Amino acid sequence: MRKGLYIVLAAGFLLTGCSQNKIPAGIIQPHEMGNMLFEITMAEEFVNSFVAKDSSKNKEAEIQKEYQKIFLLHEVTEAQFKESYDFYRSHTGIFKTLMDSLNARAQRKRNEVYQMPN
Repeated sequence: MRKGLYIVLAAGFLLTGCSQNKIPAGIIQPHEMGNMLFEITMAEEFVNSFVAKDSSKNKEAEIQKEYQKIFLLHEVTEAQFKESYDFYRSHTGIFKTLMDSLNARAQRKRNEVYQMPN
């Protein structure tokens, strides 16, 4: 009897754990979200490093233009991106994995640019 109870409990935990990692319909999938976040970070760096030096340009407006280009490229609306970002932020395990992956990707890019060994 106890063995059966433990099996049922273990199966319940596994099913609950798996369903928490499932990405709902309408949410940008992790790989695509990672690509978008990487591009957003690059766009922000570009604006902060180069565009912001031009005093005739509004830094915030320029960043918004870059965001819109990224949304258009990925065929995503700003609302879809925000909803997806909020989803990932509220699911800390998935968000941590996504951000760790993004960090590793950025490190690989830095190594390529500066010819650093792994």
